[in-house]
Amino acid sequence: MVRLKRDKKKITESEVGEAKYYCSVCGREISKEEYEAYDEMCWECWDDRMTEEIDTTEGTDEEFVPM
Repeated sequence: MVRLKRDKKKITESEVGEAKYYCSVCGREISKEEYEAYDEMCWECWDDRMTEEIDTTEGTDEEFVPM
């Protein structure tokens, strides 16, 4: 979700270019590039999530014994 900081007024086209992006996990303000590249997360939260996924799937292939 992109959060746009605005007052009670319409956003002009020039203001849309100044949109602020926030990490969906920790809420830190991040760049548009980082927002798009790391699934709406900052690099640190994205890296933590990828590390957690690797830890939970580690060893599953080694335990598989075909019959």
